[in-house]
Amino acid sequence: MFCLLLFCLCEVLLHIASGTPVPLPPYDLKRISVFENATIGTVLDIVVFVGVHDQIQLVLNGSQEDRIFGFSVVNVTAANVVLTKNLNREIKDYYLVRWSYQDKGQREIPYIMKSTQVYVLDVNDNPPAFTEYPPDEKVQAVENVAVGTKLFEVSAQDPDQDLGGAVVYHLDPKNADYFAGNIVDGNRFAVSLKKQFDYQEKSIHEVNITAEDGGGVEGYEPRHHTSIQIYVEVIDVPNKPPTFLHLPYTVDMYEHLPPGTELMQVAAMDQDTGQPLPLLFSLTASQPRPDLLHRFMIDRETGVVSIVDEIDRESLLDVDGRLNLEVTVTKDAEEAEWRLNATTVIYIHVLDINDNRPGFDSGVYNGSVLENSPYAIPVTIDFPEGGIYVHDYDAFENGTFEVTIVGDGGLFYLQPGIVQNEANVLIRVKDSSKLDYEKLSVISFDIIAKETKTREQLSSRAQVTIYVEDTNDNFPKFASGFYKASVVENALFGDFVTQINASDVDSGDGGIINYYLVGSGKENFDMDEVSGVITVARGSHLDRETISKYYLTVEAKDNLGAGNRNSTQLEIDVLDYNDNVPVFQSELYESFLIENDNVPPEFRRTFVVKASSSDLPPSSDISYFIIDGDHQKNFSIDQNSGQITAATPIDYEKMDVNSTDSDYLRYFNLTVMAMSRGLHALNSTTTVIIFVEDSNDNAPEFEQQLYVGVVEENASAHTVVLQVAAADKDSTPFNGHIQYRIAHGGGDKFVITDEGVVLVGPFANLDPDQTNPRADAYNLTVMAYDDGTPRRDGKTIVHITVTDVNNKSPFFVKNIYDARVVENTDIGTVIAKTLASDSDENHELQYQILSYDEGRDEFHVLQQASAYDSWFSIDPSDGSLYVNGSADRESVEMIRLTIQVEDVNASDSSKPQIDTAQVYITITDTNDNTPEFQPPYTAETPYYLIKLREQVPTGTLLMTIRAVDRDKGENGKVHFDILSSNNSGVDLVGVDRTSGELRVKSPIDYDCEGCQWINFTVIAYDHGSPALNSSAPFYIEVEDMNDNTPVFTNLPVNKSVQVWENATLGTEVYHILAMDLDHGVYGKVGFFIDKENQEKFNVTNPNSGRVVVNGDLDREAVSNYRLWVQATDNYLDPFGERKESSEFLDIEILDVNDNAPVFSSSSLLFRVKESAAVGTLVGTVVATDADDPQSNNSKIVYYTVDGNGSDFFHIPNAESGDIRTQSSMIGLYGLYELVVIAKDLGEPSLASNFSVTIELVDENINAPVFLEPAPGALARIHELDPINTEIEELYARDEGDRGLNSEVRYRMGEDIHNDDYMFFGIRYDEETQKGYLYLAKQLKPRDGQNGKKYYKFDVIAYDLGEPGEPQKEAVFHVIVYVVSKNAKEPKFSRPHDEPAKVFEILEHTESPWKLGYLPPASYEDPEIDDPVCYYVAGGDPTKRFKVDITHSDDILFVQTNELDREEVQFYDVVVKAHNCVNSTLDTRLHYEAADLTQLLVHIQVLDINDQPPVFVNTIEEFDKEIINGTSVNYKDYVSGITVTSKVGSIVSEQVKVSNN
Repeated sequence: MFCLLLFCLCEVLLHIASGTPVPLPPYDLKRISVFENATIGTVLDIVVFVGVHDQIQLVLNGSQEDRIFGFSVVNVTAANVVLTKNLNREIKDYYLVRWSYQDKGQREIPYIMKSTQVYVLDVNDNPPAFTEYPPDEKVQAVENVAVGTKLFEVSAQDPDQDLGGAVVYHLDPKNADYFAGNIVDGNRFAVSLKKQFDYQEKSIHEVNITAEDGGGVEGYEPRHHTSIQIYVEVIDVPNKPPTFLHLPYTVDMYEHLPPGTELMQVAAMDQDTGQPLPLLFSLTASQPRPDLLHRFMIDRETGVVSIVDEIDRESLLDVDGRLNLEVTVTKDAEEAEWRLNATTVIYIHVLDINDNRPGFDSGVYNGSVLENSPYAIPVTIDFPEGGIYVHDYDAFENGTFEVTIVGDGGLFYLQPGIVQNEANVLIRVKDSSKLDYEKLSVISFDIIAKETKTREQLSSRAQVTIYVEDTNDNFPKFASGFYKASVVENALFGDFVTQINASDVDSGDGGIINYYLVGSGKENFDMDEVSGVITVARGSHLDRETISKYYLTVEAKDNLGAGNRNSTQLEIDVLDYNDNVPVFQSELYESFLIENDNVPPEFRRTFVVKASSSDLPPSSDISYFIIDGDHQKNFSIDQNSGQITAATPIDYEKMDVNSTDSDYLRYFNLTVMAMSRGLHALNSTTTVIIFVEDSNDNAPEFEQQLYVGVVEENASAHTVVLQVAAADKDSTPFNGHIQYRIAHGGGDKFVITDEGVVLVGPFANLDPDQTNPRADAYNLTVMAYDDGTPRRDGKTIVHITVTDVNNKSPFFVKNIYDARVVENTDIGTVIAKTLASDSDENHELQYQILSYDEGRDEFHVLQQASAYDSWFSIDPSDGSLYVNGSADRESVEMIRLTIQVEDVNASDSSKPQIDTAQVYITITDTNDNTPEFQPPYTAETPYYLIKLREQVPTGTLLMTIRAVDRDKGENGKVHFDILSSNNSGVDLVGVDRTSGELRVKSPIDYDCEGCQWINFTVIAYDHGSPALNSSAPFYIEVEDMNDNTPVFTNLPVNKSVQVWENATLGTEVYHILAMDLDHGVYGKVGFFIDKENQEKFNVTNPNSGRVVVNGDLDREAVSNYRLWVQATDNYLDPFGERKESSEFLDIEILDVNDNAPVFSSSSLLFRVKESAAVGTLVGTVVATDADDPQSNNSKIVYYTVDGNGSDFFHIPNAESGDIRTQSSMIGLYGLYELVVIAKDLGEPSLASNFSVTIELVDENINAPVFLEPAPGALARIHELDPINTEIEELYARDEGDRGLNSEVRYRMGEDIHNDDYMFFGIRYDEETQKGYLYLAKQLKPRDGQNGKKYYKFDVIAYDLGEPGEPQKEAVFHVIVYVVSKNAKEPKFSRPHDEPAKVFEILEHTESPWKLGYLPPASYEDPEIDDPVCYYVAGGDPTKRFKVDITHSDDILFVQTNELDREEVQFYDVVVKAHNCVNSTLDTRLHYEAADLTQLLVHIQVLDINDQPPVFVNTIEEFDKEIINGTSVNYKDYVSGITVTSKVGSIVSEQVKVSNN
């Protein structure tokens, strides 16, 4: 530096001594640096001169490209250096500006020459650019490629420097599910698979990658980014099974369909839609009848299912006519691993046809009945089943029939009277007053079974004989039909309960009464048979909490207990005794507290323990106490409510660790006792666990307040500098977990890990020379944070010193050099001087040409490097670029090459210190090429030949002459001239000198002498110096032309002719003539018809002119034709010149009667109301006749001839076609047909018939009727159910009307006084024709503000009504009960091992019959007051029992269907309680004693004498010889005697038994 100052000082002194001005240091502008974003006008520097005599004159020299600044004079001794051009460092980062100055006062002294180096500094003004990525930005990957596989790489570059050129990559978060990215090979971004592909889920993935630079120095400049989208196409593999379409498959088929009938077609698809495989179908199972699989088949390719053998529905009665066919579809793959399959089920319902008539099991029946038998008492039938068995196994209406009595005089009725399929019909007494043995002992009548709902109405008949029996007819009588008593639940054996008596007016044994108890619970009581006194039985199990009431039946039987009987009801109340310990709702209670060492902490929510007793108050009132685990008295409990609260502050850190699982779990273990308050107080205990949570009350603390570290300036990313450490006294995972952050001073130079390790940042540049401002040391503020709430922190200082290394590379002062050289310049000529610099002290620079990057000709076409790589070379020591060979511009005009400079004295030889620059060499032109004529001028045909017709217009373009000169600029410009002509061709044609267009200058006549050929020469010359030229001969041949047009000579008057529409082919229509004044082929005329009419007309020969019929004519289709006739000369030459004339010829088609009337529609449907009066217009039929409307051929008359509507409708006016009513139609409906005839009046006459359909329209007179739900039904919904939850089915029918009058829809009934309806909506289902009430608006919490327990509103069913008909509607009042979110299943209060509840009932008791009462179920939480619902959940497949709720909320068990002891002697029925929420109830449950929602009910069916004796020995069959020797087979009870039999011998012994 000192030497440089000394040199500058010496130079100034020298100039002053010589009298010349000199700029002062440092203002001599040796070197200037400027940022590339500096604006024009920016002052770069100031130059000051000394020794100035007058004003300084400043002048810019050198190349125009380098003149980037100018001078702005400040005064006579100073000038500002001002930027005059926009800069771009990435294009050019170095300029050498040459300039000179002169003192105007000393003009004798020449200009002083100076040069200034301008270095352009970088700013971050370029975004990264992707340079490497998959072709077309697409990649492919097979669907099952392994997770972790690399799919593709991308790379981006940024021409900016430092942080501005450092590129980082970001993967779009939307791609994070499937893809992951990481840096490979320094600056490449690799994308790999993170989640397995699924082709069907997504076949193309759009992966978005963003490349972002680091911003400018210290991040003060904005960051730039660029994104690229790579499409990943997933290639499908056949790894998914096929799937069936259009599920479910259901088909209804009639029985006895013939083999081959197609039932349906199943369809499937390969889920691998990218590579679908063929699919094969098969039938694999038939359930529940595997034996019927062979009755069906499936086409393995099409999936069509058809019948192989007939199916009889009645053979499938055991499965209700239903079959499930299992279908399997398999992928037809060559590899076994891809032969995947799927199965589904076709649900087949075999429908019935009426192929069975009602039948009896016998044609004759005998029976008996006691006289005076009361109404409904069944008659005893002498048959094994005890009744009359009737059957018709057809389905639904085909199997529905009625059973009636004929000829009994009104004595009896049948039950049931209507039978579906089969029944055991009982004959019951209808009029007991006529059953008098003394008046009528034998009754005979017939029973008829007849179908009522079928068209065939098949029937059968049986004969019945009834014998009336004599009997005693007085029964015991009770004073009351209902008795009530009570007993305390701890009563002892023998304690009196009550006494009940009855009386009987009969005398003798018939008046002596015995008493019996019947019903569930009777085992707990004894009843004296004689006195009727009831006492507590030995071993009784009276428990009020299990059963609080007993409902028993007391029976009184006369005749010492063997005669008539009567019964009454007895209700016994069980009174309470304190015998139940309190029961906690949970065996374990848990809650949480957050420590607070200042005041007692509070639980997150109210903490209450709850116990209950099933006894009645006061025995069920409970007190609560903490009896163990609270040694420090930290907690208290409310004795009445059971609420637990903290009584003292609690410090988490002072608590013991009392769990082996975790050091962080600390809790109190309390024992709480519940004690009843009544007499004989009882108690129980439960465990209470209270967990205590830590609060964040300690901050992290560092081990040191200052950390010191050292790092080299070229340290790589992630180099470890040092590690800091902090500790937190809190011990829980969040409060004690520490994270580290650099709060200040790190910038992008340093980062810190979660473990406190300080690392060099991923994009850090620690070189002090490249840091602005320069920095060789850093002070970091490091923070430690815990994860607690609120978060606490601590801090420390980290001091880092950066040490220096020698790591500078040389650099070219310019990135791009331009050079120009004239082609064929001498070898050795220097064309450019390149220059590099190195800030290291001991550097040695060597230059070389690194590569020839590209060479292009003047058309920018790339040329092979071998064509020009020997033309130039570079001096390795000073970087001079010079000519080394002969350059040819026409081969290559622009060359781009890369040069390299290397510091061969680099300290680390393994890491070369190099830089590169690019040189653009432009080769300029010399005139060394002559013009060349272009095709059709060639070396083989060195001339031009042109054919030209005479009389072409002046100015006609003959051709454009083209000649090319390979030189450039003026050297390559070509002009044209005509040199000579043998026949004044110069006068006939001319050429444009610039464009080369050859045109006709004057008219050319073929007939002039010597005008058949025109010959001349054209010269082409360039504008070089000297000019170069070439020439070419031209030959023009002149051709003759046709110039006369044909003329028509005999067109008819008005150019119109006529022909009949039935004219035959070839009939002549007209003969046309024409002439042409030309001769030869140009005078020969041909005639042609336009193509549009050639299908119907043509000429027989082109030269004849005879127009004939060429196709069938139909006046009704086309009545007039306009033919265009064309006369053409030279018509035999398809490619020759022609002239033509055209004229039209109109042809009128004359009519014949060849069309019958045609009705205006293919079908007509008229509608008329059933109440229409006689003569009402129903509709009009219209027919048209296409024949001539001016003749009788098209006149039409109408009349009717047939149809089932001819009695009601007719056409009174034959000409109008109006159909009118002719009789009353009240009560009629449906469709009626009427055949109408339309006939024309032509000769011969033609006619057509037409069927009209007339619909008698029903009138809307009936309103819909709600069938579902039942009146008063309560709908239910859970208060947390979401919107669209279905609540109730609505079903209404309009039976009396038809069509739209009977189609029912539903809507909400609006009420301005009640907005309950606004929470609900109705969704209509076309298939079921039902409305579905659903939740349309979220309900408010039932117990919250404005919450409701019930919602009441109306729904309306209305018919659609035919257009014009008034709609009818019905209103249904809906109540929706809202089930609490706390609702649980109610439970019965019974022990797990409690025996079944027992009821007894006489067989054939008329239903419904109240069997007794059941104990109620309840919710464990007494605060829940939701209703309880009950249903029969098992043990009752024939639906003979139900559970009813009485008005007093008693649970009543009811018999709903008649019972027969001989059929079933007892029933074990499961009754289930539920919270009324379930919409589907399982009725096939088995009793589970542990499930307290279930109750077992045992029903014992008691016998009555309703069965006659039945012989039990089998029919004996044997042969007996008769006198004539024949053998007779008797199928009956047969006995015989011999001639030697003795008197008194047993002939036959038969045994009869009774089912009673």
